[in-house]
Amino acid sequence: MGKQVTFYMTHEDERRFLVSADNLSPLKIIHNTFADESKMEVLSLQPVDTLGTNANLSLVNAANMRIQYEFFPSSGNYRVNLVESEVVQFNRCKPIKTWLANGRLWFEEKSRQGKKSAAFSKWANSLLNWVRNNYERHGNQNFVGPNALELARAGKLKLGPPIEPQISLEERKRILGVL
Repeated sequence: MGKQVTFYMTHEDERRFLVSADNLSPLKIIHNTFADESKMEVLSLQPVDTLGTNANLSLVNAANMRIQYEFFPSSGNYRVNLVESEVVQFNRCKPIKTWLANGRLWFEEKSRQGKKSAAFSKWANSLLNWVRNNYERHGNQNFVGPNALELARAGKLKLGPPIEPQISLEERKRILGVL
């Protein structure tokens, strides 16, 4: 069973978190799914796009990169094996209109061969604890980054829901310009 922390982070919150995480131990950001092995690493973290195609990433301790991935011929993509790899999954918050869907950091402590390294567990737990110690709790589970909290308090951003809000048929037609 894995460990996780859920949160609301704006892109500004992400940048601050990643700088702090890199100070704990140098890290690399990788795509969980990629078509070219040479492009697995994220070189420049851009804001999450509206489709969320760049929202499913992993964090890796640069000093101890143990990544396993598999190729899936049907899609032509490689996929990181999150259970067997020593990575922390970084599901980024997806903006949906004026809403910000929650994200999470998640990692698995065990692989099929047994417990992952103590160094990995210590590092991964330090990332989750950083969020718990530096963000304000929102509701029962989620933590909120400072910038997301500021925008929410100013009424410029709504935190949640975890899925896209339902849109009426009339609203969909209006958005698509069908009316």
